[in-house]
Amino acid sequence: MYPSSRKRRAETLIINQENEPDETQEEVQEEDPQMIDTIPDLPTHIVFDILSRLPIKTLFNCRRVCKDWLSLISDPHFAKLHLSRSQVCLLVKPITERYQSRKLNLVDLRIATYARPRESRIKLVPKINLPKDPKIAFNIVNSCNGFLCLSEPVTDDPIYVCNPILGEYITLPKCSSGKTVSSCAFGFSPVTDQYKVIRSFCNGDHHEVEIYTLGEGFWRNIGNDPYGVKPRFYSSFDTFVSGSLHWFAFHYRNPDLINCFDFTSEQFRAVPGPSRFCGSQKEYMRLGVLQGCLSICDFSDGDHVDIWLMKDYGVKQSWSKDFYIVKMINETEIYDYYEPIMVLEGGLILMLVNEDSLLVYDPGLEHYEDVHIYGIASMFRGIAHVPNLVSLGDVALGENLKRKHLGSWFLTCLARKLLDLMLSGHEE
Repeated sequence: MYPSSRKRRAETLIINQENEPDETQEEVQEEDPQMIDTIPDLPTHIVFDILSRLPIKTLFNCRRVCKDWLSLISDPHFAKLHLSRSQVCLLVKPITERYQSRKLNLVDLRIATYARPRESRIKLVPKINLPKDPKIAFNIVNSCNGFLCLSEPVTDDPIYVCNPILGEYITLPKCSSGKTVSSCAFGFSPVTDQYKVIRSFCNGDHHEVEIYTLGEGFWRNIGNDPYGVKPRFYSSFDTFVSGSLHWFAFHYRNPDLINCFDFTSEQFRAVPGPSRFCGSQKEYMRLGVLQGCLSICDFSDGDHVDIWLMKDYGVKQSWSKDFYIVKMINETEIYDYYEPIMVLEGGLILMLVNEDSLLVYDPGLEHYEDVHIYGIASMFRGIAHVPNLVSLGDVALGENLKRKHLGSWFLTCLARKLLDLMLSGHEE
């Protein structure tokens, strides 16, 4: 274990240099005409399958190769297949002392960890109707199935649902006068195939809850939160499992329970925590989703972090402590908040620490390494996000959908790299 990550920059996984040559431009100039002639010979279903496995940035470059590929990638069935195969990415919002950035950066964690940093990042600028004051940005509420919920930064009203990859967004109706939103969240019903947003209001001793189904055009009152406490929907990382959004209940009547909202039944309920779950220490824990399971990252202990997974959803006995992480000792600062993002090959754990440091931990060696995000020099807020090519217009019929032109968002096509990927896939 290393005593200080700040003292071992030479050992980071990615070292960024602004003056390094742009190798991709050289590759484009070396295109082989014979390789280009080979691609049309591939059966459509093979092209369909290969493209559906590509990272989102490479896939968007593929749209420019030919009209046939553009049509294929734009097909709703392709979008759903690609979503089912997409890996978790990191959506990064830079934070500076002078102002909050309105820009988002989507980082493909596999590429950022193992390949060129330039190719791992996509710049996104959500086009939503916010005040022109550069100091006012937006809140990132949460992500679900590749769609992102944002809100106005001061009052959480209005609320927006967007697909930052396609540049699409919907503005939900604002609250009636006299009401102030205390919390909001976004989720999906796998039974009805509907996306919904919930919001709560403080009404004396109760918290009134409303729900909005995308496509309906209006908010519905569904009563009060039965637990009698303010729902804490916000979470840096995905807590959506089995059609329900989860959060910790910060009250003393049932300290060992995890609260959740079922987006199909539109009911609040609770799921049990692990047997050794210490409810009073929840401020030193993070809920998330790891390897498809509801997870708890417990960093309440002074020298290590425990990661629990609920292998059989809803069953208390299925909680399993799968990972033990030795905390990093740092001479200049204390790493307080640990949030695992994904488990990489070989059992390596990629995690966000204090919402501004991306680290890879090797449990066998008890060894940390930094992962640099190319072009992000300031502090940032990170949120787990699965990129999605499904249009909001297909899941929210009847909504006033607005779009931003895609042309300024993505780099030019990396033609040679794409051809190599296609041919290697064909040979297999």
